[in-house]
Amino acid sequence: MPLTELLPHLKDLSQADKLLLLHFLVSEMLNESGLVPLDTQNKTANSGLHDSFEAAAVLAQALAEAKKAPTNG
Repeated sequence: MPLTELLPHLKDLSQADKLLLLHFLVSEMLNESGLVPLDTQNKTANSGLHDSFEAAAVLAQALAEAKKAPTNG
C-alpha cells in the first residue's frame, strides 16, 4: 500500500495508537539497521558493578582507608 493511501487512515488513529505505531516503526528501523536501542543499552550497563551504589560505597571506603594508611616514601 503506498504511503499516500495510508496517511488518511493514520490521521484517524487515536493518540495512543499513533504512539504505538511510532514505537513499532522505530523498533523496525533499529532492527533493520542493527543498532541497539538505548533502553537495552541502559539495562545492560546497569547490571554491572561500575554502576552500582554498592560498588561506589566500597570504592569510597577503600579511598578513605588509603588516605589514612602511611605512605612509604
